[in-house]
Amino acid sequence: MKTESNSLRVVEASGPPEQLGFELGTQCKDLGQKMVEDCRQELKQRYNLEWDKAKAIARKYLAFCQDSIPECVEELQGYARGAELSLDDTFTTLFHLYRDETEETTGCTDFVVSANLTQEKHVLMAHNNDYYPRYAEYVCLVRAKPENAPAFLSVSDGGMVFDVGLNSAGLGFGGNGLSPNDTRVGIPAGVGSRAMYGARTIVEALTYANPPKRESSYNKIVADKNSQIYDIEGSATDFELIYGIDGYVVHTNHYVTQKMRKYEGDFLKYVRGYMCSVCRYNRARSLLRESEEISLQRVMEILRDHANHPYSICRHLDEKLEVEHRVKTIYSTVVDLTAQEMWVCYGNPCSGEYHRYTI
Repeated sequence: MKTESNSLRVVEASGPPEQLGFELGTQCKDLGQKMVEDCRQELKQRYNLEWDKAKAIARKYLAFCQDSIPECVEELQGYARGAELSLDDTFTTLFHLYRDETEETTGCTDFVVSANLTQEKHVLMAHNNDYYPRYAEYVCLVRAKPENAPAFLSVSDGGMVFDVGLNSAGLGFGGNGLSPNDTRVGIPAGVGSRAMYGARTIVEALTYANPPKRESSYNKIVADKNSQIYDIEGSATDFELIYGIDGYVVHTNHYVTQKMRKYEGDFLKYVRGYMCSVCRYNRARSLLRESEEISLQRVMEILRDHANHPYSICRHLDEKLEVEHRVKTIYSTVVDLTAQEMWVCYGNPCSGEYHRYTI
């Protein structure tokens, strides 16, 4: 392992929403413009959807964001200005580019361990992000100091989409894709994830996780430095909370609570993907239960696990599939909420190094 280095682009921004967004867009202009162009091409090639039509669809969802979380829209407006894009281009990309997260081969693995179970007595949040290799070039790290909100550190796609990370209020955020069958017009899940970084308490974070007017929801995980650990299995119209009563929580890409199983959508028809999710989930739970002592190093070992390779916790390309369906772990993270730091490995953790970053 290494301390902070230049292995991953680090983008720093501060100020009110529009200014913070502008600074992100300015520094990530090359990434943002490529994301827009890639999204434009992908929609045309896969769905024969023209860009003007895609933007018209996205505007319906943008209206809900402007009504419910206007500060997030202001930040996107600033990002668009800094990246020399339009708000339409930026929001349409955020909305459309990540809508196939639970196809046959995609997915992520998350788990959180409370302080009383770890050697260091630290709360540790782990995440392997499994996706198409072409998306890896978007990945950067955002270190931000918003006005009147907690500072935060987050892995991001182009400074536009926010994924796992932590904030200075002692909260950590993770999650993975689901495939609910009740999607509707509303606030996209990716925009709601950004709002969570403004939370100062678990209650606020859980409230932001599933806004009433949401389009859908990822599975979202929130923990704090006091070892409060919650997993929120969500859909557009419902949710269920899983509390880390045993000191840890594991989640992958299928619904595990009885209440939410009825919302399992198209993912069930992707038999390989569904079984991969189930096996990663059970494998991670078994490794945690069987570990005599859980430490930062042990958490990283679990993230490198190759049982059921290539559909393992540390995912690798399945060479038998067509190229466009091949998925791998494009980055891996461990958030240490007690130390207020994040360890990030760019690429497969079995062959890469974790680097330490702080807020």
